[in-house]
Amino acid sequence: MLNIVLSILLSFLFQAPEEQAYFYFGNDNLIGVGNLVEGKKSGEWKVYSKTNPVLSDDSNFNQADPDVFKKYFNQEMPAYVINFINDVPDGIFQENYPSGAIKTLGIFENGVLTKEFKEFYENGELEYAGRLERGKKEGEWHEYYENGQVKSSISYVEGLAEGEAVYYDSDGRIESKLSFSNGKKDGVYQSFFQDGELKEKGTFQDGVPTGEWVSFDPDKNIEFRGNLEEGVRNGEWIEELEVMIGYYRNGNYEKGLKEGRWLVSDTAGNQVQVENYKGGKLISVIALQQGAGLKNEYLVKKGNGQLIFYDDQGFIKAKGKVSKGEINGRWSFYFPGSDRLSSSGRIESSERIGTWNFYSFEGEIIDQIVYKPESKFVTGTNTAEALRTNHSLLRNGNDALGTAYSKFSPFAPLRTVY
Repeated sequence: MLNIVLSILLSFLFQAPEEQAYFYFGNDNLIGVGNLVEGKKSGEWKVYSKTNPVLSDDSNFNQADPDVFKKYFNQEMPAYVINFINDVPDGIFQENYPSGAIKTLGIFENGVLTKEFKEFYENGELEYAGRLERGKKEGEWHEYYENGQVKSSISYVEGLAEGEAVYYDSDGRIESKLSFSNGKKDGVYQSFFQDGELKEKGTFQDGVPTGEWVSFDPDKNIEFRGNLEEGVRNGEWIEELEVMIGYYRNGNYEKGLKEGRWLVSDTAGNQVQVENYKGGKLISVIALQQGAGLKNEYLVKKGNGQLIFYDDQGFIKAKGKVSKGEINGRWSFYFPGSDRLSSSGRIESSERIGTWNFYSFEGEIIDQIVYKPESKFVTGTNTAEALRTNHSLLRNGNDALGTAYSKFSPFAPLRTVY
């Protein structure tokens, strides 16, 4: 009995002492505070952020000066709480909002994220959840809106998206569906309007959009239809005109660029213009219909001129500038069957920009809208255009983190949602 007591006392007597230490965690904007045992991080470490962070791409895991920490770092709330065993992350890992609310919870085993992973909105609602095995996503993962509705549902096998992925709007309606194989988009892609009607449909093969794609505008009219070869438009296409809803052009793409003769039809299907393209640039436009003030059938020559659209009575519906083969300049739109202006403003690269005036039939300005330059396609990685046109948005799906501590912050790769 005496020997047992002596053994216990000796174990305490010769136990390695703990010493508080300060180390940078990945960069100069984060300092961790915790204990070292025999020179290795041990137990709970709290990582604090700099009060006024400085952007830098340099990595820093060196020992930090305690005085620098006390002078320049926010010590009220740690940005991260991480547990170590022998310098390796092991145990619960927690990320916090500046307010102190929990942002992320994960579990490390011997330096690798595993088991349940959860991310939260600042109000405490769940934002993202799934399971990890050896640092890789496994099984079904869900992303949520702040109101609790599911935003996306995707299954993973060894870190790679597999099978059908479904995306929802904040009211629970399906926005889009697509299939994955070994982390790459493969199979049919569909997106939907809020009423459930088809918005866009196409096919991916080995991560690349291919075959026939069709898209519809909010009025359920065809927006475009044609074939993609290795992600590039090729062959015959029909497209709705950017500036004239209900008007269509029909012609051919060569390696993603409009080429040759394109026919433009009005809402009744009547051919009204012939466009000629070279290398994707509009070279000339010939008017096939007569209207008020038309002096020359050539509306555009050598990439410059003025496009004019007429109604069946010969009144101008819209007119505007073409410069260097693109729609650029001031445009005017008119009330049907009249010469009364309904709206006017600038269009650049087929998008409205700047201040647009809207008029009453009597000519009074009744509204003004300021249009800001933005991407031609709707923002977001799960929209029809983004998924179709930028198939490089999705990573290869391999979420192996290795020693996560050396890649601080380790949660960043997990926030990529297909």
